[in-house]
Amino acid sequence: MDHKKIIEDFYSGKLSPEQAREFLEWIESQEAEEYLSAEFIQLWSEKVKTQLEVWDNRPLWEKINAEKAGYSQPFLHRESIPTTKRQLPAWLKYAASILVFTIAFFTWKSVQERTISPELAKTEEVEKWITRSNPAGQKTKILLSDGSTIFLNSASTVTYPENFQTNRKVTLEGEAFFEVAKDASFPFSVESKGITTTALGTSFNISTFNKQDKVAVTLITGKVKVNQLGSKQVLELNPGEESVLAIDEETIQKYKINAEERILWISGVLKFNNTSFDDMKTSLERWYGVSISVSGTPQADLATGTFDNNESLRNVLHVLSGSMGFSYELNEKKVEIHFN
Repeated sequence: MDHKKIIEDFYSGKLSPEQAREFLEWIESQEAEEYLSAEFIQLWSEKVKTQLEVWDNRPLWEKINAEKAGYSQPFLHRESIPTTKRQLPAWLKYAASILVFTIAFFTWKSVQERTISPELAKTEEVEKWITRSNPAGQKTKILLSDGSTIFLNSASTVTYPENFQTNRKVTLEGEAFFEVAKDASFPFSVESKGITTTALGTSFNISTFNKQDKVAVTLITGKVKVNQLGSKQVLELNPGEESVLAIDEETIQKYKINAEERILWISGVLKFNNTSFDDMKTSLERWYGVSISVSGTPQADLATGTFDNNESLRNVLHVLSGSMGFSYELNEKKVEIHFN
């Protein structure tokens, strides 16, 4: 179909009523919307306006203005509407009114897409997030697009935005060690159980493996700021300092620790230092991805021992059983511990 010729024939009144109806059906189609362009609108301005100046189109403009109610800037000027009346064929009046409304609509739509859509796109943009999880018994190293690195412990999950270079926000459940690439324009923050840790370029460990729902933030290098969600209190940590806090605590404190011991897990080193049986059991389940059942009453002895990378669970249980007074049975992913 030669759209341009048909449009020109329509403007010049050369179409029969049947051809005009077909043209009007086409003008409302998706194909016509794609075809309509600045050339078409210019053609309207140059030809149709002069040929239809005999028609009283004030009611049509009022209808168009009613359709666009609520928009501050009119897309057509009311002052240019002529008021002279003459008689035209009924089909041409109908065709012209539909065409005027169609072009006005597409003109308005085009303006709105250029002026409003970018703002709407900005406010309605849906942020895409990436989630990485480790089951018990597995650890992973995650390289982020800004150059930062996350060492994610077993039974842990991190979530971060896809456009991480300009939105460096991470949520954490479990434990992770962060090596943060420095970028003063976009601070790096980690949210875990209502506790936010903010850094520019530094390395720190965060653990939520606490039975009291507290978050342990341990600084290795650089400096970080720690605060509770909704609180104005801010605590700055220096290397070798740690803070263990919950979202509902009234005061936040820090203290000196052996920070290197907090991140032995990154190298695959499992260490117990006067650890209670319950905490030891939980650590073994998470570390090796097993379930442990217990019969009898655990003694008050605390677990102590350091186990290098790739140490088998059987060897770990053998060492601990001698110091804590229990026997054990290991069957694939299930461990039975018996106290006499």
